[in-house]
Amino acid sequence: MPDNNPLLQHWDLPPWPDIRAEHLVHAIDTLVADNRKAIAGIIASQSTTPNWDDLVLAVDETDARLDEAMGVIETLSMVKHEGKAWDAASGTCRDAAAQYKSEKMGNHALFRAYQRLAQSPAAANYDEPRKAVLNKILRRFRLSGIDLPIEQQQTLARLNRDIGVLQSLFLTNLEGASAAWSKRIDDISQLRGLSAATLERLTVNAQQAGHDGWLMRLDQDTYTRVMAYAEDRSLREEYFVAYSTRASDQGPHDRQFDNGPVLELLLSMRHQKARLLGYENFAQLSLVTEMAESTEQVTGFLRRQIVQATPELEKDAQELKAFALERGMTEVHPWDHEFLAEQLRQQRLGGALKNLRTYFPLDGTLQRLCLFSERMFGIRIVEQKECSRWHDNVRLFEISEHGQVVGYIYLDPFHRDEAPDFAWTATPRNRRVNAEGRLTLPIAVLHGNFTPGIAEHPCLLAHKDLRVLFHEFGHCLQHVLTRSPHHRLSGITQLGRDSAEFTGQLFELWCLSGEFLLWLAAHHQTGERLAEARVDAALAAIQTQTSRQTAELLMSALFDFELHRSQGDGRSVEQIFDDVQREIPHLQLPPYCRFANSFDYLVTGYAASVYAYKWSGVLATEVFKRFQREWVFNPQTGKAFREAFFSPGDSRSLLVALEEFLGQPIADSFFATPSSSRCPLN
Repeated sequence: MPDNNPLLQHWDLPPWPDIRAEHLVHAIDTLVADNRKAIAGIIASQSTTPNWDDLVLAVDETDARLDEAMGVIETLSMVKHEGKAWDAASGTCRDAAAQYKSEKMGNHALFRAYQRLAQSPAAANYDEPRKAVLNKILRRFRLSGIDLPIEQQQTLARLNRDIGVLQSLFLTNLEGASAAWSKRIDDISQLRGLSAATLERLTVNAQQAGHDGWLMRLDQDTYTRVMAYAEDRSLREEYFVAYSTRASDQGPHDRQFDNGPVLELLLSMRHQKARLLGYENFAQLSLVTEMAESTEQVTGFLRRQIVQATPELEKDAQELKAFALERGMTEVHPWDHEFLAEQLRQQRLGGALKNLRTYFPLDGTLQRLCLFSERMFGIRIVEQKECSRWHDNVRLFEISEHGQVVGYIYLDPFHRDEAPDFAWTATPRNRRVNAEGRLTLPIAVLHGNFTPGIAEHPCLLAHKDLRVLFHEFGHCLQHVLTRSPHHRLSGITQLGRDSAEFTGQLFELWCLSGEFLLWLAAHHQTGERLAEARVDAALAAIQTQTSRQTAELLMSALFDFELHRSQGDGRSVEQIFDDVQREIPHLQLPPYCRFANSFDYLVTGYAASVYAYKWSGVLATEVFKRFQREWVFNPQTGKAFREAFFSPGDSRSLLVALEEFLGQPIADSFFATPSSSRCPLN
């Protein structure tokens, strides 16, 4: 391969369309070889009297080059499909990078150099961020098994490799199961209740498959719309069954893509890994980088949240049952809940939600979101019309402060078959300053997974879409607005899951502020603004019959945590799920449902961490109260928030940042594990 491999060139922004399958393996092999040589040289010079620049920054530079190349590869692997050649090459790169990192974290000479630096007189005078970097590096070595006997280190390396393989297989099975199902519809009356935009999308699906009529596929957006708006009850049931049995031993593709055995083996291997490292279970291991102090604290928190949510859940369930009886339905099934809830909202609040999305066109909403962010955080956001991109729909935003560029955000707004069926934020590059003082700017990528506009219908955001956009944009801002110069502190992937999700949860709360929505909303055709009464009615409707969503989050969080806390107690995955369901009334699913088999959070970095959504959400609510007191557009409050949560990176805990911003300690009741709380499941 010639030296013009785009992954090996210096670039300010990645040359996305220039990167092809044949570039990948050569680039990563070259970087790994260069890194091995560099690490050997660093050890030779730093074994006796290590110093910050020649040890920490020098090693960080090698890590950053590999991380950035892999970040570009992984981003492209998610957003575009280049066929089997790309899949094979990216898989080889993933394995090579993982093998190198495992080798590096098992390097005793390198570990001892870091230890000597941490114990040196110079380190005693380091500032808190530098001390945090050293502590984090030493912790990573220990969590990589550096203190284990050689045989156990080899076992740990094998477990890590096998865990990675199983996680990939889980996603492959899920993608295969989803792609294998479709439903062709010739009679439009079956689709009554669905919007014109949704119908047009189903028409395009059919045309792409060479059919007339409409074609439904198993994607998240279609599922959400069918469950909420399709009047044909049998259609909702059929779609629900197909969706809730994906990748399982049930449903239309019985066992063909079954994730059941994959998950059982994956859980066992994670448990073995935790025990090797000296932890009771994987849930306990997962808390090492989190704010929570113990598994008991997490389960106690979740169960208190369940107790608090139960009265509202019971009230909503009875209300929905009565509403169903009025419509001649003697029993409410899971495929009825969201449809009935939507009908109830429409009936009770006079159509406050009808055509609400027409006031939130993607382009206009994004423009106002940028203006708001500029005001609150003292920055400038400018879209770059000419840029390298992987798809024509991708947009690039340059973030600057005081006339200096501080980072970049790519927006990939729409759902595509080749991309994952959920919204996410990727971070191909962290901010860092090297030993020569050269600054490398951070890059974030926001994939919205929104339904693209068709013909005369532009992309219009439902309120749920609005929250997704704000949530992911919050992640992006946190990534690019850090002032930390340290590669190991500056990216959101360096944060614990609770800290990483906190900002996204906070940004969603602006979408629930009437004052904010009055400013944000503008009709996509006329520019008409919403009246205050309409906003109040819409928010009331949006917050009607939401207890089930809260319960579903708590159920998934407790289930995830229990799976990893109680591994080896003799219960199967399904038995644990049934036990957790019994803790949450009115949330029973049919016995054929296989929730775990398609719960991708288990294999995408959230294992034993789903609870962080609720944990950080509760904390975000407390923080947002200050914005409400001081005005939701107050730039001084925004500046204080940025200094507390964005600027430091991972140099201090979320708890310290919270107490600084709120000006008071976090209430002990939030963290307490009262003796009256239920015992963990056995």
